[in-house]
Amino acid sequence: MSAPISVKLSGVASIRNVAQHHGVLLDALNEGGDVSLDLGAAEDVDLAFVQLILAARRSAEARGVSLTLSDPAPEPILQVLERGGFIGPAPDHRRQFWLAQ
Repeated sequence: MSAPISVKLSGVASIRNVAQHHGVLLDALNEGGDVSLDLGAAEDVDLAFVQLILAARRSAEARGVSLTLSDPAPEPILQVLERGGFIGPAPDHRRQFWLAQ
């Protein structure tokens, strides 16, 4: 099996440029292999970005590949996830994805 396609999403991660990040993710998924995301340099994160990542994960699954995080999501992303109700404080399967477990 080949190594996952590595994708780094950096800079502003909000509705202002979600289309740009969408294009990068779509290109990676269209390559047909597993994708590993590096979100460590994402800034100004909002729910649009979180929704994009979740949609990309579902799209990868539908294609028979995986989309994982290379490292745990940084604190700003975790805060958005908690405020948006995407994860809770207790460990669960949703939190496991974002913590790269």
